[in-house]
Amino acid sequence: MAQSTTDTRVPAAPGAGTRLVSLLREFSGALDEWPAALYQLDETELGEVVGSMLQIGTRGENVAALATADALGRGTVANSTATGAPAWVAQHAAGVDPVVVRRVGAVGVECADPSNQVVAEALAAGSATVPVAAAALRQVPLILPQLPSADRDDLLGRYLSLSDHGPRTLRELSTRILGEYAPERLVRDEERQQECESVYWADLPSGLTRFVAELSAGHAAVVKHALRALSAPTPQPCPTGTDPSPISGDAHAPLETVPERDLRTPAKRRADALVRLVDTAAGVLDGTAPRPVGEFGGTAKLLVTMDYATLYEGLRDAGRLDQFGSQDTESAPTYLPGIGHTTDGDYLDAGTLRRLACDADLIPVVLGGESEPLDVGRAKRLFTGGLRTAIIHRDQHCTFPGCDRPPDWCDAHHVRPWWAGGETTLTNAALLCARHHTIVHRDLLTATVTNAGVTWDLIPGLMPSRPACLANAGQGDDPQVLSGS
Repeated sequence: MAQSTTDTRVPAAPGAGTRLVSLLREFSGALDEWPAALYQLDETELGEVVGSMLQIGTRGENVAALATADALGRGTVANSTATGAPAWVAQHAAGVDPVVVRRVGAVGVECADPSNQVVAEALAAGSATVPVAAAALRQVPLILPQLPSADRDDLLGRYLSLSDHGPRTLRELSTRILGEYAPERLVRDEERQQECESVYWADLPSGLTRFVAELSAGHAAVVKHALRALSAPTPQPCPTGTDPSPISGDAHAPLETVPERDLRTPAKRRADALVRLVDTAAGVLDGTAPRPVGEFGGTAKLLVTMDYATLYEGLRDAGRLDQFGSQDTESAPTYLPGIGHTTDGDYLDAGTLRRLACDADLIPVVLGGESEPLDVGRAKRLFTGGLRTAIIHRDQHCTFPGCDRPPDWCDAHHVRPWWAGGETTLTNAALLCARHHTIVHRDLLTATVTNAGVTWDLIPGLMPSRPACLANAGQGDDPQVLSGS
């Protein structure tokens, strides 16, 4: 019989179980009263309710998984009419999302196994969540064969320690480990996935048509990047009139435009992006439209990132350094360690990178200590070309705290405005999505930028609000107009 998950923990005081069940019933009943009482709360209390309710839900999943493990250990599940732990959970969780039910049941089964005690302890302590535990239990068996000297409990503990970053981070960690120790496996996985790809569609009763595509990780990354690039919200400017310009004094200068919100849903924006891509491609194929230029034009850009030692040793081992120089270009393919990733954060294996590199502009970025870009090209007046590429490589997404909008949705913002003496350089740049770009200028926020990242100071009013020449002259100005990037 499996070991109870309570066997390794200090038992609660006598009567605690009955008391806690009574409190649980009282709390569950009180949840029905919350919607009608929300209007009575102030803004701070509303935020507290949101945070606490979500934390309760996460902690509740942990307790449910541990309770399922105890039910398995006692034989409760086996003596029930359920076909297994997930079905037993479903019998007691009417109306709960089936995905959550299956996840709790599956993790409960694993926690009932004494070999997974480290997982049960992490859930009990609240240092890991059920989704992360499920991801860790899936990923560790994939990695252990590549790390024969690793201890399973230690590896599980390392995965579970990333709980704050979510299940996706755990999957990415597995990909990075495989890229380092078994790059040929990632290539084979991508090839097998491509053999299983499919696209099909079905006409729905509503008159719409549903398209379903199952793509390999590499092909999916290409499609997602294209759709994200064209599906960013596109507010339309609405001029509000004219007013004297605070700088030029032109009485007929237009007032600052007020953007009209893009009311399309994210799904609708992606659908519009897909149709736009297909229309453009169809026009080129039919010969009715020229090869696209502008935002559609050019080839893909691959940012190949490596440290100097890896670059040097890789070239030396491949016989491509003159001092070691073999001129043999017919050598067999070599699986170099490492992986790549798109600007949207999707990881790609070396084989996919080689395929994309056939038609791509390659931009080598050699990294020094702490991933500091040593050479990314020349700075220009605007954040374009190699400089914008370097900003994307460093920031990955919108840099405002808590935001993960992809680079294609972001502007490169001058942290110190150019008119206030700020330079168009890597250390004066930060990616900001449209909303947070507006907030930064509205609240006059500033940040500290290093070659390793961006840290925002959320104290309002620290960004310069007027050019130095006007400030020295004591002239007034409108910070909303003057504090542009």
